[in-house]
Amino acid sequence: MTAHRSRTLLLATLLLWAVAFVAWTADTLEVPFSLDRALRRLPLCAGGALLCLGLGRLLGRVRGQSAWRTGGWAALGVALASVLYALANELALYVIRPHWGPPRWAHIPSTALMALWVFAAWVLLYLALDADAQRRDREVRLAQADAAAIDAQHRLLLQQLNPHFLFNALNTVYALVVEGDEAGARRSLLALSDFLRASLERDPPAQVTLAQELDSVRHYLTIELQRFSGRLQLVEAIPPELLGRRLPPMVLQPLVENCIKHGLACAEGAMTIRLSAATVDEGWVLRVEDDGRAAAPPRDARAGVGLGNIARRLQLLYGAAARLEARALAGGGFVAYVHLPGAGA
Repeated sequence: MTAHRSRTLLLATLLLWAVAFVAWTADTLEVPFSLDRALRRLPLCAGGALLCLGLGRLLGRVRGQSAWRTGGWAALGVALASVLYALANELALYVIRPHWGPPRWAHIPSTALMALWVFAAWVLLYLALDADAQRRDREVRLAQADAAAIDAQHRLLLQQLNPHFLFNALNTVYALVVEGDEAGARRSLLALSDFLRASLERDPPAQVTLAQELDSVRHYLTIELQRFSGRLQLVEAIPPELLGRRLPPMVLQPLVENCIKHGLACAEGAMTIRLSAATVDEGWVLRVEDDGRAAAPPRDARAGVGLGNIARRLQLLYGAAARLEARALAGGGFVAYVHLPGAGA
């Protein structure tokens, strides 16, 4: 039992026996030597509280057994504690310096019955507190299991992106080598090394700042610029106050990669990618837009490995509070919106 639960049980025990002491003392105010009787009842009630805590130890040992066995042990403990309290009551009031006549051992059953209701009430209180504690423990374990499952799914989805990105990046390096651009290939490999190092230095499920995510995008574009030099341009419109906001890693890079794959790699002209961010009523939104005309652009966020991966990760981490919207533009090009909840800080 945790320290908080132990304190709650101890406080409840003291309150219960305080009520019993007041009730029993008030019932004997007209008896001669009533103050002496009240003072003698104080250690009796303290002993009763200790007996209750002993019952708690007993019930703790039989936890997990069937309800019938637990109930049997509880009934036995209550009966035994009531008899012990009645014996102690007889000793304190009628054996040790008696003022109210000789010992009346025949009254032990009635005294035990009087105390039995206090012990029974305490046991019921204990079982109620224990049941609530077990319910809370189950909820915590269930929440931990859910969090672990979400973490595992997120790791799996994130790991899906790394081979996908690495394959495309290595294809770019290979194309540069075939074209004889050794300097460009070397620069691409260095940028790839920086990108992978930044990815491996953090725990994959952890959030990153928008500034860190933009750094990853720039490392990736350094690779692509070696292949599409003169045809690819990046325009950023990110308010400085949003750079510290947090989001899942590898959200922007797949969107930028999608722009290049569908808007530039399959066409001959130049293309501009525009990254922007803004706050909205329900949180904030990231926008990735290109003006290239894809040969067969994805129609929604479920198409393609990268876009589908982002949509599933957002749903997994935020539920309905976050979403990905992506569509082809009527005049050519493609736009994707990542809606994120809250301030993200």
